[in-house]
Amino acid sequence: MRIDTVHIKSRFKNLKNFQINIEENAWETVLLGLNATGKSNFLEALVIIYRDLDLIYNHNKKVKNHDFDYYIKYECRGNNIEIDLDDGKYVFKVNGKSETTRITKNIEDYLPKHVFIYYSGISERLKSLYVPHQREYYKQIIEKDAAESNFDSIRRIFLAQNIHASFALIAFYLFEDQAKETIRFLKEEINIEDFGSALFMLKEPDWAKESSRKPSNLWKSTGLVRNFLEDLLEVSYAPIEHKARMEVSYKKNATISRLYLFLKDKATVEKLIKEKYTNNIELFNALESLYISDFLEDNDVRIKVQKKSVDGELSMAELSEGEKQFLTVLGLLKFTKDEESLVLLDEPDTHLNPVWKWKYLDYLDKVVKRKSNTQIIFCTHDPLVIGNLKKNQVQIFKKNEQGKTEAFNPYMSPREMSVSKILTSELFGIPSLMSKKLEDLLNQKRFLQAKLSQGELGDKEQHIFERLKKYFDHIGFNDETADSRYNQFIKLTSQNKAYVDRKYTKEEAEELDKIAKEVLDEILKEEKKGE
Repeated sequence: MRIDTVHIKSRFKNLKNFQINIEENAWETVLLGLNATGKSNFLEALVIIYRDLDLIYNHNKKVKNHDFDYYIKYECRGNNIEIDLDDGKYVFKVNGKSETTRITKNIEDYLPKHVFIYYSGISERLKSLYVPHQREYYKQIIEKDAAESNFDSIRRIFLAQNIHASFALIAFYLFEDQAKETIRFLKEEINIEDFGSALFMLKEPDWAKESSRKPSNLWKSTGLVRNFLEDLLEVSYAPIEHKARMEVSYKKNATISRLYLFLKDKATVEKLIKEKYTNNIELFNALESLYISDFLEDNDVRIKVQKKSVDGELSMAELSEGEKQFLTVLGLLKFTKDEESLVLLDEPDTHLNPVWKWKYLDYLDKVVKRKSNTQIIFCTHDPLVIGNLKKNQVQIFKKNEQGKTEAFNPYMSPREMSVSKILTSELFGIPSLMSKKLEDLLNQKRFLQAKLSQGELGDKEQHIFERLKKYFDHIGFNDETADSRYNQFIKLTSQNKAYVDRKYTKEEAEELDKIAKEVLDEILKEEKKGE
């Protein structure tokens, strides 16, 4: 799976007539740019493209109003595929030939096996994209004859959410033989040594009827979720039924029935689980069926783990946000690493420490071991994450003077720069590596120093200069370098008032560049005179 070209022809949010050419041979592509330039909207557009194709041609669902017109070109299972949607009508090409009937009747051969989505922020917009597929999946798992073996792979459109970290952890440790490398990673990087216990705080689902509100009959659930609830009930320690007054909204409270199922240790459930579930994906899907069927909210599963240097068990809630983010993204990617998949990550590094950010792409390769024909497209605002990438793996999103978003490759590869250079390059465009306050003080000192060298410094300015000089001496900041030409450049530019009281605007930057060029020209002229 490799996306090559995307053209969003009509308006989709803040993207209109937007074109992007992605390096189809790159395993990863990173999207950089200021907020509100359309990076997340582009990822959302990709989800909509593949969601609609799957719903229409796999599930016979009609899409009344398409979100936008588009053209997309990508490689999948050895075929070059082109899809053009214009005014609700699709045109398909395979390897340059029109093949509409062939594609629509064999859509599985032309779609990514998985579209995995992760968004680190708090937003309902991606959840709403995911609803149609979740509804179809829900219909399947509540069928009376639904069997675990029918759910041995993750569904095509999969949105990672916080609760999935707990499900992934249980699935890994109850099938250790299938997750040895993952467990080694958890031990080495997060210091998690084993699964401890789990408490499932099941709640009365919204769909439960008046006649089936007793937890003892499992709310008359059916299908896969019913089977799994019976499995949990069989191995749980002293199940507790309880009626609880819950806050439905800030305006309303309601009394609902609850069932608490406690799995006191791994040994308690290990034998039963391995008898009924053949692999960790089946178990993960069974666990998730509780969430999809409305038996659980995000905080209704309490997992405890055994962690190195910690006495007793540690609740998952006590792990850092970075540890939980690691578990969610890398853990779930282990289940969706199949061939021909598309992985879309929106700021998956938000809560990670600097070392984990620096090694992030290595983790994707070594821990997830994704297939070579799986493509990862992700957004980030952190220079540490992109340090190993080539320029053809980077797309900068930027608004032009007309306010239209454009995407382009940078002039230099991040791997050819230091972190500090990445920050001040076109990749991030930070005006200075110093704090604004320190930069302003330094510019003021240099300006006064230039006036001092010309004998134009008054008493009051002399006092300010001495105070600034003392301050910079104290923090160990030295204006002088071994480069005499650079020292001369600093001296001459500092004489210009434009370098004092910086505003850090685009217009100011252009003016300073003009002044700097004039100074350089003067230095070169003087050097030629001395030859």
